[in-house]
Amino acid sequence: MNSTDDEYWNEKSFDGFSFEDEEKEFNLIQKIPPESEGLQIGSTKAKLKNVESLDTLLSKEILDKIFIKQDSKSNKINSTQKKLKDVKYTIENIVMSHTYTLEPYHSLEEKIMLLKEALDTEDGNAILTVVIFLTNTLKKGIFQRILRDNPIAASHYVQYLYSKQYIEELVDTLEMLGRTKDAMMMLFKFGCRNPQNCLQRFNVCANLSDEQYDKQIISQLINLVGKSGQFVSVVSLVTDKCKEQQNVQSCRMVANEFNLSPKQLEATLLMTFCQLQNWILVDDMLLNKNWLGKDKLALSLPIGETVKLLHNNGAPSSSLTRYIKMIKDSDERLELAKKFNCHHIIIDDFAFKKDRRGLLVYKTTLQKQSESYYYADVILKSPYMKWKN
Repeated sequence: MNSTDDEYWNEKSFDGFSFEDEEKEFNLIQKIPPESEGLQIGSTKAKLKNVESLDTLLSKEILDKIFIKQDSKSNKINSTQKKLKDVKYTIENIVMSHTYTLEPYHSLEEKIMLLKEALDTEDGNAILTVVIFLTNTLKKGIFQRILRDNPIAASHYVQYLYSKQYIEELVDTLEMLGRTKDAMMMLFKFGCRNPQNCLQRFNVCANLSDEQYDKQIISQLINLVGKSGQFVSVVSLVTDKCKEQQNVQSCRMVANEFNLSPKQLEATLLMTFCQLQNWILVDDMLLNKNWLGKDKLALSLPIGETVKLLHNNGAPSSSLTRYIKMIKDSDERLELAKKFNCHHIIIDDFAFKKDRRGLLVYKTTLQKQSESYYYADVILKSPYMKWKN
């Protein structure tokens, strides 16, 4: 060991461990005054010195803001809880049909709370009451945004507008909700009900429509209204043209313009010509010439229904007989002849079957001196007939 080490150990004094140290430490602790017992570090206590208070570190304004902010947050929570309690009480009164008022609710937050509470009850009356309150007290843009965020509320509002027939507002609401197709159909429906402004509404429908087929139908209706000067059906327009012009071809041109089906056209023309008692025009419509120059039926409607319509409107028997004769099926032909008293066809059937006895019996049912009576007599006396009985 060198001299430097000797100096170090001679200069430093270290005490070894002794159980007497615990007693010394205990005596030392007892001597610490009470005012120094502010901070405990490990197993010892020491007096804090030179510790400054908050008011010396921060200004009074900053301290006030800190404590005021905490008080404000607490007050805000209490205020929200009170508002929610009032909202629940109000909605309960609406549901129970008790007296209530919505006038105290001015802020947007309160109004949204009202709507949420109404939706939670699932009571239609409460929901609609709050929605109407919102539409009367909010700007249109804010109200529409709330509707978009609450589909159930929007559905109740749409139904309310429909029941009140607030058409313009209903269409605007549906369009705002992205239900353009529903808006178009609703406008079209109300347009059909009100002939006075149907043209204007049909034009709006055409602008709303995204489908080509819908646009085509609406365009035809606009054209129809333009031709008639009012909202009428295509059938009514064709009927009016028939009465004015009494020409089958011109009526067909009008029907084709509006895609009227052949059956619809024939039924319309038939009804119109029957009302006019114009049987010549009926022939022009129902009969065509074949390549041999003979008449043939040109009919889309069932022949039975056609003959019935003619019979009910007073068509002459000769016309009915002419049409029934053209039916190829003998059983159907005979059945219709019996049903509508087309005696010539029945007499011809007896002659075709060479049933003399049957014809004699049938002749007794005919009115004497009538055209049919004489026709049956001529057949019975014909030298060219070869009877079976």
